[in-house]
Amino acid sequence: MTAMPSPVLPSDAPLTLDLDVSGEFDAIVAVAESLREHPDILDHSAFVEAILERQNINPPLLGSGIALPHARTPKVKEIVFAVARCAQPVPFGDEAIPVRLIFLYGIPPHRVAEHLATIAALARKLRNQAVVDGLLAAPDPAAFFTLLRDS
Repeated sequence: MTAMPSPVLPSDAPLTLDLDVSGEFDAIVAVAESLREHPDILDHSAFVEAILERQNINPPLLGSGIALPHARTPKVKEIVFAVARCAQPVPFGDEAIPVRLIFLYGIPPHRVAEHLATIAALARKLRNQAVVDGLLAAPDPAAFFTLLRDS
């Protein structure tokens, strides 16, 4: 995958704009589906199962309507990402927190340090409400990733 200049997301990460789902499980499965043919995923079903298992333990929510479902798993060879913007807020977790942006990723055990740096950089960008608002309004994937890269 081609990386962006800053360690946030690869510019070729699958992005689904206006995902139309009503629940957390359906949202995660739909976003993970965009990675079905990714060459770095060794077992797609086990990858999705690991994410859902992690999600059941403690749903990683960033606030401002952002979810970060993920799993550290040997079922991926390298870090993989997929992104979705939901058409309507989707309830996540036991408290039904409304989510519009989903950043889903898988991390192999040998890439934990890079994963932590990447997620820290992403979280810094997403703490800026103007960036979040821009991502929610981006008309196409190019605008979405440009805003994420340049903010």
